[in-house]
Amino acid sequence: MKRTVLAGGLVILAVGTLAMAQVLPPQGGTVPRSLPSAPAPAAQGAAADPIDGGDAELKELLEMQAAMSKAERQAEEEFLKLDLGPDVDVSGIERVPSAAENQPYRSCEKTPEMQQNLHSPGSRGNRAYRDISGYLSTTNVIATKDCTCAGKVIPHATVALFEDRLKEKLGVTVLLPKHTNDLYDEYDRQKKIVDAMCGDY
Repeated sequence: MKRTVLAGGLVILAVGTLAMAQVLPPQGGTVPRSLPSAPAPAAQGAAADPIDGGDAELKELLEMQAAMSKAERQAEEEFLKLDLGPDVDVSGIERVPSAAENQPYRSCEKTPEMQQNLHSPGSRGNRAYRDISGYLSTTNVIATKDCTCAGKVIPHATVALFEDRLKEKLGVTVLLPKHTNDLYDEYDRQKKIVDAMCGDY
């Protein structure tokens, strides 16, 4: 599998290098005084090789990829689908009845406060507000089994109350991402549970 992934990475690198070579001017970045006329493109016949003879490395990689066994191809596909999120066993979680009415969170109308937060993501405390909102949202969907926007969009008053209590507990006036990292991690874990219950969170 490592060889297959390496070969795939080298193909991408080779294609990127070819693209850069076409974009950059010749002669070390300087534009020549007169541009030579381009040769007429060769006719593409049945015997014409789609890969230029100068790109032997790319040709070799493509041949290696074509010669991969079924098991190697399957291993590469599994690697490309690799999920680096937290491991959550959702095998015992069943779809809930409201899954038929599931509305992805991204399509839900946000509260005015969340809309304002999303328009100024770099402001102090905004990331923490989103972390808290996300955590409360997934927690609420799991508790209420409500896959609709009503179950996913948390009212501002609830988020603000949680935020105030957390500030008080930590003895800070502004919550920073370091204060809500654990909440974000729990949101990320619970999101997989919600996906299993409802479909797309």
